[in-house]
Amino acid sequence: MALYFGLSIWITLLLLMGLRPDSVDAVECWPNQPEDSVARFNKLIVSVFTCVTFLALWFLTAFRSSVIGRDTQNYLEMFNAFIPGPTKVWHIETGYQYLNYFIGKITHDPHVFLIIMATLMYGGVGIFLHKYAKNPAVSLCLFFSWFFSIYTNTFRQGIAMIIALYGYQLLKNGKRIPAALLFLLATTFHTTAFLCFSLFLDLKILRKWWVVLGVTGLCAIVSLSGVMKAVVNAAFPKYTHYFEGQYASSGWLAISFYLVTYTILYLLSVNSLEEDNKTDGIVATNFTLLMILTSFGYAVNLFERVAEYFLLVAVIELPNMLYRGKIKHFRLWLFGICMIYLAFFIATLIYRPDWTHLYPYEFWH
Repeated sequence: MALYFGLSIWITLLLLMGLRPDSVDAVECWPNQPEDSVARFNKLIVSVFTCVTFLALWFLTAFRSSVIGRDTQNYLEMFNAFIPGPTKVWHIETGYQYLNYFIGKITHDPHVFLIIMATLMYGGVGIFLHKYAKNPAVSLCLFFSWFFSIYTNTFRQGIAMIIALYGYQLLKNGKRIPAALLFLLATTFHTTAFLCFSLFLDLKILRKWWVVLGVTGLCAIVSLSGVMKAVVNAAFPKYTHYFEGQYASSGWLAISFYLVTYTILYLLSVNSLEEDNKTDGIVATNFTLLMILTSFGYAVNLFERVAEYFLLVAVIELPNMLYRGKIKHFRLWLFGICMIYLAFFIATLIYRPDWTHLYPYEFWH
């Protein structure tokens, strides 16, 4: 536990460095360097520390023991099963099976497998942060709070999220067909990625906070009422078991926490939108989907996991939007949000360690 307390304290200090007043100058002239020499030097220092910290998170994920992470043992078992080649015995997406098969051509060592998977996931996110995050210190803090435990526990959806992340950026750049192809590729690693096609919605009504909050509230009521289970049971009976598992509708406290905080993220971002900026419509759609899918988590926790596709986008978009928006005291907002999620990360480790199996941390031996 001391490891994660130490990491959280260090990332908090890094966040404070990244939120210095001169960081505004550095962000406003992004991707160029600020003219002020002090601001330029501070940006360099923060960037170096951010990179080193990101590499440390990768190291902890790549060189962990097989007992760290709830699903690590399962993924190692899958790796051994797919080394000879894809098989229909395991009901796992084809893309992920072939990825394991190709890694098996390089090595049969389960430790090297974990290193490769961590490198793929952290490399994909790291490159994206380097290219598009205007304040990498804030984005790193959000990434650690939201995704360190997830990337230690999941591989299939982790890879799918990264592919979808680049698809999102292509969509923002107006490259709709390449974006669709990447979303389609993501589904071969985790079927839930098909929901990323919802980002193609360009509805100005999603910029109206009262409409989005109303729809989210209605979805939460439907989730709590049991209507979803009845609909799925009638239309897709093979998926009914998702509603009947021991943990299907548990964790309401966590879902409520996520929903309240994601609502804050949406309201902050929507107040930073520009009326005639078409790409801002995609941003609004992303945060709307994050809220609505999370609200369905009251019925099945799986929906909260699906919402993580859009949460990964928020790692970059939230600070980017606030720095260019009209929110007063936006740096204080960013600091408060990061502190809340860091506290939630630690609280989860203390009170619900079974969610992540992150400690006591062990290196591979």
